[in-house]
Amino acid sequence: MKPTKRKANYHHGNLRAALIQSGVELIEEKGIRALTLREIGTRLGVSRSAAYGHFRDKAALLAAIGAAGFIKLRKALQAARKSATSFPAQMDAMSVAYFRFAREHRAHFEVMFTALVEAGGGAAAESGRGFAMLKEMIREAQKKGEVRQGDPAMLARVAWALVHGASMLQSDSDDPHFIRVSNEILRSGLNGHGPSGQT
Repeated sequence: MKPTKRKANYHHGNLRAALIQSGVELIEEKGIRALTLREIGTRLGVSRSAAYGHFRDKAALLAAIGAAGFIKLRKALQAARKSATSFPAQMDAMSVAYFRFAREHRAHFEVMFTALVEAGGGAAAESGRGFAMLKEMIREAQKKGEVRQGDPAMLARVAWALVHGASMLQSDSDDPHFIRVSNEILRSGLNGHGPSGQT
């Protein structure tokens, strides 16, 4: 069955954004291997040359899709952080937001980290902004005595690694309980106490 050709639903000047969005939709529908500039151009009703005018190749498009994903993820994490006040509550809220984003946008989520490793560029810059937010949160908690002293960047990497890994392991579940339990165990280390409460 041939793909349905869409009428161009964008205004002059934002074809790039339309290509990125169409790419995300195609990946969600058929997976990353189905992504081509030709296919996206067909969906939008534009020529192949028009698509190549914005992205030199598939790798460049993937990098842009990855960057767009990190922007959406960062906004979700910001909203989650604002919804809570204490460090434990913020950590749980942000972790659950991360888990839900990964589950609800699985294909896009994978592209984000593929782009981060292979292409860098915008994806790396946007992921760095999200990481900076987590590092800032840990630094503030250190000042309040809620988190052990140490390099906040290192502690932030540990927290991110745990939440990312837990989200990948729970990809088929819609229950964030595992994420919350993982956070509880991590916090017992971050605050300088072991699981039994011993320093």
